[in-house]
Amino acid sequence: MYIRAADVKALYPSLQRRLVNEAIEDALKKHSCYSRIVLQIIAELDNICLENVITQYGSCLYKQRGGIVTGDNHSVSLANIIVHCILQPIADILEQTELFRRFIDDIVWVTDSESTNNGIRSSLNTVFKNNGLELTFRQICTNDGSGSRAGLRGWGGNRGNCPGPPAARGPP
Repeated sequence: MYIRAADVKALYPSLQRRLVNEAIEDALKKHSCYSRIVLQIIAELDNICLENVITQYGSCLYKQRGGIVTGDNHSVSLANIIVHCILQPIADILEQTELFRRFIDDIVWVTDSESTNNGIRSSLNTVFKNNGLELTFRQICTNDGSGSRAGLRGWGGNRGNCPGPPAARGPP
């Protein structure tokens, strides 16, 4: 079993406005019944919101020049839509995993073979790179073919062994 994780480096400030617009339009086309004119108006309104965010820190005011503001009212929703849109071209590849989960830009997947894991990692890396974004990968757990447990590596260094089958773990 191979458990891996990926995180988009600096997602919010790295998002290109072109990508934001494409993702919003794509999502609205697929998931609404709005006319072409209404889709364009929504995209334009979103651009107005993105281009006119003013942030105050102390007595200074700052205007966001690129990307989207982390913590703005609709930033998380936009980021979620954008990452969903980025992953669509490789959706069939992601179905090769035993488990694939994403929370905004944090991705975790489980595969049963190293080759499948490498393919998923390569596909993710390519599709994000094609959109001007970079991923950081973490190896969470690797079990060898005999079922023995390998060390847990990733955030915070070695944290013991990967979980075995439920019976081997004992009571919760």
